[in-house]
Amino acid sequence: RMTGTGLNALSVDCDPIHTSRNDPDPEMFTDNTWIAAAYTEDGETVYALGHNEYQGHTHPGQCPQNDYFACWYNTITLLISTDGGNSFSPAFEPPGHFVAGLPVPYEAGKGAYGLRAPSNIIQGPEGYFYAFVNLASERSERQYVCALRTSDLSDPAAWRFWDGQGFEDRFINPYLEPDADQAEHLCQPYAVDQIGHALNESITYNSALERFVLIGISADQIEGREVWGFYYAFSKDLLNWTRRQLLMEVPLPWTVASSGSDLSYLYPSLLDPDSPDRNFATTDDTAYLYFTRNNFGHGSLCLLYTSDAADE
Repeated sequence: RMTGTGLNALSVDCDPIHTSRNDPDPEMFTDNTWIAAAYTEDGETVYALGHNEYQGHTHPGQCPQNDYFACWYNTITLLISTDGGNSFSPAFEPPGHFVAGLPVPYEAGKGAYGLRAPSNIIQGPEGYFYAFVNLASERSERQYVCALRTSDLSDPAAWRFWDGQGFEDRFINPYLEPDADQAEHLCQPYAVDQIGHALNESITYNSALERFVLIGISADQIEGREVWGFYYAFSKDLLNWTRRQLLMEVPLPWTVASSGSDLSYLYPSLLDPDSPDRNFATTDDTAYLYFTRNNFGHGSLCLLYTSDAADE
């Protein structure tokens, strides 16, 4: 983690606060897990959505293809810290910490599929807590944003997803409910015409604009060419969105000639160092765009920022 007196005065603390279990059993959802979206109301108990990757190619007998992308199964899990973020563990004994995923089990060779890369958590209308994740379909390159919300951060089973009309449908653990109708438990595309297929990295509320601001990676046709980079969109209610607008054109790992060596960028978040919110979920007329620069492909990560990104 990075600690300090503020966002502009951080230093790296290399003591681990969570260690992945690298469990070879995909039913446990505890292979490689990253803390992706932390939220606290009191500064002591911290709930976090985990980005869990089952990496079949690292476990003997689980990936005949012996390829990372062919055997990459993604789910969202719930972690908890009761000591102010000093340490995190599954909120319930696995697989009870399962939050969200596709209604299908792991299968080698299906490709990189599942739910992954949660945004931060934000409290929205009617007191619900919202998050946005990327959904990648099995045996397909189809992706879109999945919106989910809950009224109880402590309960991983309380999250509901956008079904095209509202937030009524629930995720299922496909290992515990193998006979369930998969169509009834599949998160539907969320505002895809407005925000595109992957605009889900950062959600904040801007007091100057009186709008929620969604930041993420997307593409659009601009002056006759496809432009990839960091985009933004606005909403008053977290349901209806303006069409995405380009904030910053940047090279991405899949748009450069060599993802293993070329400089590229990922993970944009809009943050205000002066936010009065404990979770930095608000911005005002001045904010910063924080993002990651991959100096040598995915092998080197460096935190950077640009300034004054909240102005419409």
